[in-house]
Amino acid sequence: MIFENAHEILKKIKQKEVSAKEVLESFLKQVESVNPSINAVIALDAERALEKAKQADKKTTSKSLGPLHGLPMTIKDAFEVEGIVSTGGNPAWKENIPKRNAEAVQRLVDAGAIIFGKTNVPFLSSDLQSFNKIYGTTNNPWDLERTPGGSSGGSAAALAAGMTPLELGSDIGGSIRVPAHFCGLFGHKPSYNIISEVGHMPPPPGSILTGNGLSVAGPLARSPEDLEIALDVLVAAQEQDSPAWKIKLPKARTKNIKELKIAIWPEEPYAEVDNEIVNLIKETADDLKHAGAQVEKANLPISFKEIDKIYSLLLNPLMLAGSPEETFETLSKLNEGLDPNDISELAKVARGSVLKHADWVMVNAMRQNMRQKWREFFKKYDVILCPTSITPAFKHNHNPIHERKLTVNGKDDEYLRATLWAGPAVSAGLPSTNVPIGMSSENLPIGMQITGPYLEDKTCIEVAKIVKDLRGGFKIPPSLL
Repeated sequence: MIFENAHEILKKIKQKEVSAKEVLESFLKQVESVNPSINAVIALDAERALEKAKQADKKTTSKSLGPLHGLPMTIKDAFEVEGIVSTGGNPAWKENIPKRNAEAVQRLVDAGAIIFGKTNVPFLSSDLQSFNKIYGTTNNPWDLERTPGGSSGGSAAALAAGMTPLELGSDIGGSIRVPAHFCGLFGHKPSYNIISEVGHMPPPPGSILTGNGLSVAGPLARSPEDLEIALDVLVAAQEQDSPAWKIKLPKARTKNIKELKIAIWPEEPYAEVDNEIVNLIKETADDLKHAGAQVEKANLPISFKEIDKIYSLLLNPLMLAGSPEETFETLSKLNEGLDPNDISELAKVARGSVLKHADWVMVNAMRQNMRQKWREFFKKYDVILCPTSITPAFKHNHNPIHERKLTVNGKDDEYLRATLWAGPAVSAGLPSTNVPIGMSSENLPIGMQITGPYLEDKTCIEVAKIVKDLRGGFKIPPSLL
């Protein structure tokens, strides 16, 4: 049962083939068995969850069951959950036990989900690896010496290891999509601001994040069908806007593969990608073409270099917010001597540290122009396929972030360039779904992004269903079989 998809478990609960309590106990048993080596689930609320499961079972005869009735699940530790320690990976917040749920968590609870634990994150959700001084390091179920990604790394590891059937993550630099790619899962970065982030940390507990221009909340799962169920629950106006605003996403453009117009963007000189990833994306494109889709190499509406310039100038001031004064002083001095042609990751951070609001206004105008170019692009294509990150899951490396390196096609590359492919969807507010498409020569999962037009999230997920059928979808890590 623990590796069944959420929609399959929900059906069994509804039809009384299994009780919510039995389902929860199965996941708690798996946590007890495998979490000591993976360290994905870092806080449990088993006693209260079991009581809620018993109550759910008493209501199973009701005709008005929520879409997630009786489903146990965990939540990324970047979201506040009522009654469960919620830290954001920050030692300063390790005693924080919220009195109310984050708005997205509350929507899950209102739909019948039973939250039984929290999953690990990096400090302030600001790394592609998931480790912090409170809970330590989360390992990838495919290889314990490697990271499951970040910042929703605990979410992805718990899903891949059968410790939960559904997760809620967040994404500003690939934090849903990269862990899904590293762990062989489906993860959806929604269109901007269609799922509330009120109750997300950072900012500090009790603060109100109503939108920062980039970050989003979204689901991770073992199937695209589960992503869709979660999306239908989660998508809503923020509570402050709900008296007047409603959100209803359009249906997928088509469910017929022969009507799909797909652009592919498997490689890019500006952001070199491991050849195995490139080849698997091309293989997937060939599969889609042979199945009847119209597939073309993309003629991009804007260069990757220009996208990255806009993205980094929007992202880095956000990521630096709240940093110590010494950090800004160091980066400001570094910025003074920068070559204008320096596009290293450290140079981008330095430029972001001194960006004036007047300059930000101009960058934001560039972003809005880029969004309109993508809008025109998606009049011709339904989705675009591209890499999620530049490598498969890499080995743990906790050195200072600008000293870390990744190896891409036998050459050293900057660690933070692993987030480059997150930028196009984030900077333009586009929906993007990671879908597993195969394995590396080292038997590590490889995924790709399916990015679509703004607010047409269901088109991305519908294409993910087609790709799942062609490429096989989620596989259980061998050590857990």
